[in-house]
Amino acid sequence: ETTTPFVPTPTSIVVYQPVFEPAPCAFPVPSGYSPECGYLVVPENRNRPDRPFIRLHVAIFRTRSGLPVADPVVHLAGGPGSSSLDVARYMFGQGLDAILDQRDFILFDQRGTGYSQPRLDCPERSSITGTLLERGLSAPGNDQIILDAFRRCRDRLVGQGTDLSAYHSAASAADLNDLRIALGYEKLNLYAVSYGTRLALTLMRDRPEDVRSAVLDSAYPLQVNLYTALAPNADHAFNVFFTSYPDLRTVFYQLVDQLNANPVSISLFAAGTEYIVRVDGALLIDVLFVGLYNPAVTASMREMIYGIQQGYYDILRERLALYFDTSGALGMQMSVQCAEELPFSAPEEAYVAAQGLPAQIAAFYPANVQPLFAICKEWTTAPADPRENVPVLSDIPTLILAGDHDPITPPDWGRLVSQDLTHGNFYEFPGNGHWLTRSSRCALSMALAFWNDPTIDPGYVCQ
Repeated sequence: ETTTPFVPTPTSIVVYQPVFEPAPCAFPVPSGYSPECGYLVVPENRNRPDRPFIRLHVAIFRTRSGLPVADPVVHLAGGPGSSSLDVARYMFGQGLDAILDQRDFILFDQRGTGYSQPRLDCPERSSITGTLLERGLSAPGNDQIILDAFRRCRDRLVGQGTDLSAYHSAASAADLNDLRIALGYEKLNLYAVSYGTRLALTLMRDRPEDVRSAVLDSAYPLQVNLYTALAPNADHAFNVFFTSYPDLRTVFYQLVDQLNANPVSISLFAAGTEYIVRVDGALLIDVLFVGLYNPAVTASMREMIYGIQQGYYDILRERLALYFDTSGALGMQMSVQCAEELPFSAPEEAYVAAQGLPAQIAAFYPANVQPLFAICKEWTTAPADPRENVPVLSDIPTLILAGDHDPITPPDWGRLVSQDLTHGNFYEFPGNGHWLTRSSRCALSMALAFWNDPTIDPGYVCQ
């Protein structure tokens, strides 16, 4: 079966020359480094000459080798909506500065994110976090509160002149090509994490000649349905986690049931305000899910669960404080997901996917995603491009890394991606979660070896 190609019908195509304008670094620079910073200037909408240009903040960390390189490593952050530049210090602290021994390392904030202009924030949605925690994550009426917040965000962004239909992976892939041209590189080595892997696959599809190699850390294939798969993915990650603590599975689900029947109220001081949080079973499920992203946090999850059972909430409070993080650009996230994810699935599919799973998970996740389907019907009127739900076939050398605890991009998704890559190498790491190269020295060593020579399977480096 063939898919009819999606062809936009612009009045004309924007003719332009991508420009890099040097400027001071606007982000927290890692200590001891002096990157070359500036802005990549590109059209907001390449199909509409009446639209303005936008500015993407870029930092070029030059190689320590002193030799000019034709192909840098470029970091593609996740989210969608996360800032690459905001995690520069963190990445360098986790050992990723080792990239500089071989080649330049470029960090840039994708359109709509971080320090790029405009940034598609949604303070309207962020500001209701405390309200939702006080009401309980599954409280009746939450859907309408969330929907109203996103509507206010959308109306404000559109009122400010933002073309929400121009913020998606294909546009960001075109930005990457412009970045390569403006900085004078021949090809790019991609270092992609989470949603960034979807952007990397999009570039590999649209501009394969631009890419020398790609490391896909925690892969997010185009053809999966993220929101309808949340329940089965959570169940998989929870099961892997509970194999280490066989006693904990029964305790956890009994505690979820107990808290759903009799929620507990705890005080939480976050973002300069004190909240009275309703701790119910849904919240416990959500906190464990997010806790499995990072093995450093996963290590405290058993203690947290037993603590809550006994009336101690200190670890839970630490985790809940992160709910108030506003580093991600939620407007950009919605623009991407409403363009290329949610149009390809239906709200009821989330309930179907949860059939046969523990009742506690099946009750939480399908209901939790319903507002997103509703707001996407209003976020943008642009039709979805069918290509955004089709697997990417490529012969570009690619390393795919997965953690067995990863609750959001499970190892099966990495295997799925690797099936369509004729030069793909897939590795699963036990005891690891989401974003392998920050927590596994082996995964980082494999990535470094792979960028050095993508023609060799890097599995040998950890033997």
